[in-house]
Amino acid sequence: MPDLRVSFPRPCDEKWEAMAPAGCNRVCAKCDTLIHDLASYDLDEAEALLRANPGSCVRARIGPDGTVALKPKRGGKARRMMVAVAATAGLLSAATPALARQERPGGAIAGTVEGYGTQVRVTVTDASGRTRGTRSRNGRYRIRHLPAGTYSVTLSPSCGEPKTVENVVVRDGETLVPNVADLEVCIIVGQLRIEDDSSGG
Repeated sequence: MPDLRVSFPRPCDEKWEAMAPAGCNRVCAKCDTLIHDLASYDLDEAEALLRANPGSCVRARIGPDGTVALKPKRGGKARRMMVAVAATAGLLSAATPALARQERPGGAIAGTVEGYGTQVRVTVTDASGRTRGTRSRNGRYRIRHLPAGTYSVTLSPSCGEPKTVENVVVRDGETLVPNVADLEVCIIVGQLRIEDDSSGG
């Protein structure tokens, strides 16, 4: 069977740690709603919850590949719950002007983000504020044809906090690989829905 694809149409700003415990789950004081901790559900239990109560609020720990951490099930099928890539992931590049492509300079910035696949947007910004960006593929990224100069490199996962490396110096004909620490696993609290709902009801 295919993986169960889900999305977070309404992530919440409330902190899980500040919520009142209710067994393995917690209660949000702001809206008096039970927040289900998906780490205490196996895939069948989580799917049953979401199909019986569409728009349930949950706490989900999402790995670099988009997999939601669930309780293991003995002898279970190899299905996973996967979070769909956020539709806003490309907005970073659309909002800013690109670097000029005059004579196709030879400098480049490249690197890896272990385990984050296509989930990471990489943006380089030069000293005058002009930007260029790309998305990582299989954990790797490369931005070519950069004029010599000093850049900042920002890695933005589809969820979680971005990380920036400042003062990255690029020279013509040189590829520089900035040392960027691994991005943190993302934890989201909010309404969750099944994207490929085939229950017919």
